[in-house]
Amino acid sequence: MGGKQPKVDAIPARSDDPRQAYVRILGTRLGRFVEFEFSLGDGDLAVELILPLLAFEEFRKAQNAILLAPAESIAAELDRLAWRAGQPGLLRRPEKN
Repeated sequence: MGGKQPKVDAIPARSDDPRQAYVRILGTRLGRFVEFEFSLGDGDLAVELILPLLAFEEFRKAQNAILLAPAESIAAELDRLAWRAGQPGLLRRPEKN
């Protein structure tokens, strides 16, 4: 992705658990795909991936990944995408206990 990225929750540089997964949504493509960054325990090393919305959510759950907040401009776009997929609220962060 080109240009300067908006400030969002950062993937921690190091996690206490090297297996802890994180995802940060970077945007959407063609109104159907979620572009995101995936990291395991080390925020200095991440990969960018693209999946359809529902496949992204399945991937996130299978990896037990913590969903980091996207930029506000991206959040609105993601909310529209989730509604179109019939899954409103799909990408909301789980409530902390």
